[in-house]
Amino acid sequence: MIDTHQSRRLEERQLWSGTVHRLFQNLEIHDRAAAPDITESLAVFCQHNTRMPEHTLSLLMARSFCATGDAEAAGRILRHDRTHRSHAESWLEVLSAEYPFPELYPLFSSRALRPQNLTSAGTVWVLDFDKVCLTEADRHELILFQTVRVLTEKVSNVWKKSSGQGTLGIKGLARLTKFVRGRQPARQLTGHIHDVLALRAKKNNWCAAPAVLLVDL
Repeated sequence: MIDTHQSRRLEERQLWSGTVHRLFQNLEIHDRAAAPDITESLAVFCQHNTRMPEHTLSLLMARSFCATGDAEAAGRILRHDRTHRSHAESWLEVLSAEYPFPELYPLFSSRALRPQNLTSAGTVWVLDFDKVCLTEADRHELILFQTVRVLTEKVSNVWKKSSGQGTLGIKGLARLTKFVRGRQPARQLTGHIHDVLALRAKKNNWCAAPAVLLVDL
């Protein structure tokens, strides 16, 4: 008896594999040594994550090539994607750094963490709390500060290659301040984020700690 479910799954994987392979051909990176393995691994991943935005797939492809040491191929992918092309160098620096990429993948995918050009500060990495999913428990003040600490520790990995030199832009802070009691809740939260980044800089022996900037005031 024909296993129609298995056949359908195979067709889905082949469809994703073909999509990735065609892009590699268009960018003339299909002949790279790692291209076949990257194609198949991404096809399997996409098969289980069918609602894959194009910008997310581009990051996964670029990260895969960066992991093999082929930053040039990764750069072609990022510059081909209209979402990432204007910040391709910032993405390359982050994607080629050694850190647990799966920890930041949900933030990258949802665009909750992304590079942005600001007139006053140049290129900064923006953490957009309006795009961060908070549970009901997270909204308790004590838990909220713990959640922000853990999130900031993960985000600090984007400055791993620059030894802490850079700026973290905070957006959507108003969403969190309503859960914080006392005066000047925004200052409390930004101060907390600054302290966490300073501790990460000390732990990693960085030459600096990322600055903190509110970008939506």
